[in-house]
Amino acid sequence: MKVASLGLDIAAGKYKYTTECFQKLAEKYKPKKTSPYFIEIISHLSGADVIAYSKERKIDLIINDLDLIEKRLSKDGEEEKKLLVKLQTALEQNKLLAEVLSPEEKERVRDLNLLSLRPCVEIEKGEDEKEVIAQIFEQSGFLLFYTAGPKEVHAWLLRRGENILKAAAKIHSDLARGFIKGEVINCAELLKVFNMAEARAKGLVKSVDRDYVVEDGDVIEIKFSV
Repeated sequence: MKVASLGLDIAAGKYKYTTECFQKLAEKYKPKKTSPYFIEIISHLSGADVIAYSKERKIDLIINDLDLIEKRLSKDGEEEKKLLVKLQTALEQNKLLAEVLSPEEKERVRDLNLLSLRPCVEIEKGEDEKEVIAQIFEQSGFLLFYTAGPKEVHAWLLRRGENILKAAAKIHSDLARGFIKGEVINCAELLKVFNMAEARAKGLVKSVDRDYVVEDGDVIEIKFSV
């Protein structure tokens, strides 16, 4: 995840984000390798998945988007103008577009490259780096899921609402291409038992198809055939 820093005192670079779940899975399995998630802070807005901004810099996002919309209003047809006027009104009311648009409306204006259409997180000044990163995850529409075992404990990023097929593709393209089913248990439940085998025996593991929507903290195993 690339996060643009707007008005925040955070140096550009990659920062490790270690959740309590990840730490406990690493303690449980004592794997040969651990792969926590790293968030990348960038100093420019181009290519950012998320924009983290200070309260004073919110106006920059609004002005940028108002300028783009005003230029577009003179070109589009009546149906599109209705939507653009809705966006203009929201921005003039100091609202960011990600907060007010439906998924379908967001898609219709995707080509305008509006900054506040991306996940935007307002950060209070004075918060330390770890708290800032935690806020970004909580408010930006992303989650972490895990693969865990004696070889490796690995944290993976996914957008909220995405299914297990997307998760499988994150791990390896072969898993998505040859997907048969997924086995899923939430981290909190897995930590109560010795391993996945015991979790299966106790009925704690869900067998799911490709439409299963991944939840924050899910530990996943993919059954596949190539």
